Amino acid sequence: MCSMTILLTHHERALLMSEQKMIVLQVDLSEDKSKIQQYIDYHADVWPDVIEDLKRRPIGRMRIYNSGNRLIMLLEVDKDFKLEDGIHIEPPHPKVAEWSKLMTSFSKKLRSGNIDEWTPINQVFDTEDYF
Repeated sequence: MCSMTILLTHHERALLMSEQKMIVLQVDLSEDKSKIQQYIDYHADVWPDVIEDLKRRPIGRMRIYNSGNRLIMLLEVDKDFKLEDGIHIEPPHPKVAEWSKLMTSFSKKLRSGNIDEWTPINQVFDTEDYF
């Protein structure tokens, strides 16, 4: 099991008090190191249609971190954003659908035969509750 420390910047703390919210998701990639590197390499040059789709959705800011095969995604979105409506516009642009399928191909295959999917992580502590 991987552990990861995520420190919030002043900007992120201000976000929590604004008209936006942060959603944190996690997924496990295949444990194949070459596949993990391919996933990282693709994200060094994301396809323009995917970026445009995220702007139109709108995703205020998206960041993905990794530790080994574990990925953590931070989404800064409007308070009324509903994750169940999806991150991309529906129906997806053909290039966005192709990107999503390609990125899913890097996900870990579970014992059930299914592919691991992005799942929300619940917040358990926030210093803002004490300061």
